[in-house]
Amino acid sequence: MTTLLQLTVSGLALGVIYALVALGFVAIYRASRVFNFAHGELLTSGAFLMASATEAGVPWVTALGLSLVATGLLAACVERVVLRPLVGRPVFVTIILTLFVGQLLRALVIVAWGAEPRGLPTPWDTTATVEVLGARVLVNSLVAAGAGAVALAAYFLLIRFSRLGVAMRAASQDQEVALALGIPVGRVLGATWAVAGMLAALAGIFLSLFPRSVDANLGFIALRAFPAVIVGGLDSAVGTVLAGLLLGLLEVLAQGYVNEALGPFGHNFHTVFPYVVMMGFLALRPHGLLGTREVQRV
Repeated sequence: MTTLLQLTVSGLALGVIYALVALGFVAIYRASRVFNFAHGELLTSGAFLMASATEAGVPWVTALGLSLVATGLLAACVERVVLRPLVGRPVFVTIILTLFVGQLLRALVIVAWGAEPRGLPTPWDTTATVEVLGARVLVNSLVAAGAGAVALAAYFLLIRFSRLGVAMRAASQDQEVALALGIPVGRVLGATWAVAGMLAALAGIFLSLFPRSVDANLGFIALRAFPAVIVGGLDSAVGTVLAGLLLGLLEVLAQGYVNEALGPFGHNFHTVFPYVVMMGFLALRPHGLLGTREVQRV
């Protein structure tokens, strides 16, 4: 029972991070119907900015805020300079361009910070544990889960109650109608990319806390979070968050129990398990948990 509780807390902490990454995918997709395959590099950039800020002696919380803002501005610049001129072009052209932007950002990260891992200190002991219902749980897991939960709550409050959130929802429904109503759709798209970049940076920073270092390959984690987008539903933010939590929990439980049960065939099975779940949803429920079922009238 103790082991199950420890794995559950770790899985939920990982699931919150997956939810942050997947929510960035969904926010951009809802706004522009584009998959941003440069999202992983935004995640890496935020983590490296955090490492540089802490190395420069900036207080940890201040460095966190500066890293989030800088990554959000970077994402908004990518949307304004690279993607906005392609409005009206076929969607696959924009998607291919995000792949190019991702590779360019990855190259810039390696040029700026090198290919070697960079340390990321924390104000707390990364090996410290606390007792929860008789189980020893890492403080890292609790902090990651708490920070992610606050960020997710802030996002939904922004979408639900702010003027920007209303504009983002309107633009995601129909950009032409939103323009006719006087909503500055271009600025809304830039703000959407900025919010997605900040979510990616937060996820990258807390992913880096577990090895306590930042690596140039950190962006590949975004691909591990991608099944949450499909399982939750491409146009459902709530479904994506639920799917991120579910897949994070299932991945950690699979690592703790299924890998060993499969013997030699179970080596790293937990890393592909979210994709197994995703393929099951694509076969049985292609619109995801809470996604909108597409209806075509002929």
